[in-house]
Amino acid sequence: MFTSKIYSKWMKEVQLEKYKDMKEILPEFKGRILDVGIGPGWFEEFFGIETIGVDIDKNSKARVIAHGDFLPFRDGIFDFVICLDTVHLLEGNDVKRVLKNDGILVVSHFIREGEDVEKKLLNMFREFKLLEKKIVGNREKNFVFVMQKGPVV
Repeated sequence: MFTSKIYSKWMKEVQLEKYKDMKEILPEFKGRILDVGIGPGWFEEFFGIETIGVDIDKNSKARVIAHGDFLPFRDGIFDFVICLDTVHLLEGNDVKRVLKNDGILVVSHFIREGEDVEKKLLNMFREFKLLEKKIVGNREKNFVFVMQKGPVV
């Protein structure tokens, strides 16, 4: 798979650079944390947190091998959901489903020329309250959003 064979060789430094930029906008992680698209687990290592990692790559650090649109968890079970550099591969409904009301979503999407990434993410998670946003990274730029899930109406 792409993640295990190529990604680790050339992306770790780029990812760590983005994590450093993210530090100031991230909340304190408490409770149950899900990382959708955990890959090699660099985020957890960098921030010293424990998550339940999900990935489709059997060679990843995932505890659960699954697609992010078909998460094998009960509704509203997670306090935090992290979805970095994978949201473009998802519809996002299952990410919303497994997050508790008032839970926090940390999502990033790489910036492509000519694409309104901010509009795309805010539309995808329109029922969420935007708490923070930031562009991170020098070589590979991403929008990072910290959002809070509102009460289900």
